[in-house]
Amino acid sequence: MSEPAPDIFEEDQLLAQTARMDFAFARHVQQKALATEEVAELSDLARAYTRLTRSLRQTLALLSKLRADRAKAEREAPRRSARDLQDQAIDERTAQVQDAVERVISAAADGDEALHTDWCHRFDREVDDWNEKPDWIVDDVDTVIRRVCKALGLPDDYAQRWRDLPAPTFFPDPEPATPEDVAAANAAARAFTAGLHATAPDHTPARPSKPPWRPSG
Repeated sequence: MSEPAPDIFEEDQLLAQTARMDFAFARHVQQKALATEEVAELSDLARAYTRLTRSLRQTLALLSKLRADRAKAEREAPRRSARDLQDQAIDERTAQVQDAVERVISAAADGDEALHTDWCHRFDREVDDWNEKPDWIVDDVDTVIRRVCKALGLPDDYAQRWRDLPAPTFFPDPEPATPEDVAAANAAARAFTAGLHATAPDHTPARPSKPPWRPSG
């Protein structure tokens, strides 16, 4: 009996394609860097390579997380219960509180990007502890928002009128990843690279008289 065909998810395809493009671009930049002797050009290429490989690691980590989350959901599907509804309520409340707090942070920081970044990082560090408490979804959303803003040291008058505040236009980068996160992303990158080499077509000539293959680009 043949195995059923695996599900193909569009988001997996898009992320995998993005990772392939990042990998190809990073390799191209690396080749350029190895070929130049100009210090200024080498410095620019090194910065570009760093950004590209960071983007590649992040894309691979996200792809890995999506697949892991999907596999976990499939394993736990038979046991779905009221806990699933509670988790959904927590996620929805967290998204609403985050939107409100980001508006308050933006207004309170008033263009100070360092202060804005610090407040956002503090919220990101604390929110997973806050949303595990029963009052996160039991209390009304305005009470939760004011409580979070108070814990972060944000002005209560802004917290009270968060709906009237404009959406932020500055979005700081996440805090630097932990060593464990970096190790996981690097492992995913190595696995991805090994997969590329394993599935790459063999361009070795079948006969000595056949001319060697050259990349078209």
